[in-house]
Amino acid sequence: MADATEDLPQGSGEEVADEESHGPKYHAQQKVLCRDTNNATSDDTSAPLYEAVIRKSELKYVDPTTNKIFPNRKRGRGRGRVGAAAVHALDQNNNGVGSGILQEWCHHIHFNGWNSRWDRWVTEQDLFDDTIENRKRVGENSGKLKQKEDTKKRKRGAATTTENGAECSSSPLHRNLQLITRACELPFTLQTVLCDDRDKIIVKVYPPPILTAPGCSSKKEQKNITMLHVIPAQLSIVDLMGQYIQTKKQEDLEAFANYHRRLQRDSSGNSSCSDGGGGDGSSIDDILTKEDLKMNKKKRKEFALSILALVDASLPLFLLYAEERDQFTKLMAQFPKESFDQTRKRQPSHLYPAEFLLRLFLKIPFLLSEFDAKKNNPTSILLSDEKAQDFARFLSELIVFIQKRVDESFTGNYQAVEVDD
Repeated sequence: MADATEDLPQGSGEEVADEESHGPKYHAQQKVLCRDTNNATSDDTSAPLYEAVIRKSELKYVDPTTNKIFPNRKRGRGRGRVGAAAVHALDQNNNGVGSGILQEWCHHIHFNGWNSRWDRWVTEQDLFDDTIENRKRVGENSGKLKQKEDTKKRKRGAATTTENGAECSSSPLHRNLQLITRACELPFTLQTVLCDDRDKIIVKVYPPPILTAPGCSSKKEQKNITMLHVIPAQLSIVDLMGQYIQTKKQEDLEAFANYHRRLQRDSSGNSSCSDGGGGDGSSIDDILTKEDLKMNKKKRKEFALSILALVDASLPLFLLYAEERDQFTKLMAQFPKESFDQTRKRQPSHLYPAEFLLRLFLKIPFLLSEFDAKKNNPTSILLSDEKAQDFARFLSELIVFIQKRVDESFTGNYQAVEVDD
């Protein structure tokens, strides 16, 4: 295939070679100021400039008379595939318009704050360095879209006033509630577990015919069969929280020990540890002192106890499906209330599996907003920024812990139970 430069007018080959030798003036990711090529000419020195960033740079054919940029030659046929031969034809047949078409560096730019549909190819004469002098020409519409988005965000986050004029959304209570709500979001893996659990109990996909209760022979009687969790569970919520506490305690101790080993290497003058500090996945900023380590252990334990308390208090009211309530009533009737040990054993957190913990995560924002946000409550989580941040941090940590142990945490132990209408 012949070189594309053979079809250009005389002298263009030398100019193309010269353009390739000195390279582009601007490079990718460089911030520049650009003239609006649709509404201003290259001679207009008073035209406003717009903030932009270079996406890529290429050599392209440019008509110096109209400043039109032709696309590069592509394989195949079709509209918009302009090559050197087509440029030469334009040079010969357009009544002089387009004569002297050259190849020069052009840049594909993106205007800051504007939609990508405004991205375009421009020549270097339409670009200006981002200097203080050139910034005096920056137009009022530069970054207009970004300013609109910022305004919308400020409106959404602005304080809404109630009938009494009290601020709601900007209050610490609302801010902390949003923080905990984001921490309660479940990853896709755990969402799948929760949906499968719901389908087994509610949608009546189960049980298969072999699990039909004894004496139920007719189809009408078989409709009263549903799948319920085996209670007490092999791995209860208390057991799972205990594993979480022990695992995180061990991880903190290992990180703390690694930190002190790095300090000893630093003090001995070993330069190899100056760029280490992260070989075990932990950074020095994340390693606490011995006192802070004890405080972190105490806070994590308090968080676990608060989660167990929420499970015990909310499970009979909010975490059970209608098909499970009769099972819960019968289960509670089996335990006497005289002794403290028997009372502990009858707590839902000691009986129910981890699927109910996932149900709790979805209800935590509602429970805290309805029952925790009380004035003059010293144990309130939402009214204290420190407590809310600790709660959200440990909650995210717990969700990640469960996600990594999803196979061990959810045994999927169900049984076919006859349910009364």
